[in-house]
Amino acid sequence: MARTGIRRSELLGLLGNGYCARPVEMDCHFQSICESCTFFVTTIEFRPALQAQRDDAHRKGQVARKKIFDRLIDRLDTAAS
Repeated sequence: MARTGIRRSELLGLLGNGYCARPVEMDCHFQSICESCTFFVTTIEFRPALQAQRDDAHRKGQVARKKIFDRLIDRLDTAAS
């Protein structure tokens, strides 16, 4: 279905550290684990928030959560270089 007249930014759900690119017509029951969702998109502007979340996971001993943020930060750093 064509989405004529709708800007891309209106289709992306803004999160605290990126965007959700899940199609509008798809419901999401995993709002608390967005960073590991295949529809999650982030950009370099959110690196400070991602780093803070990674550091928080590290302090709390949340190994799996820390790995998620490590991967996101690594992708951003690789794309920026």
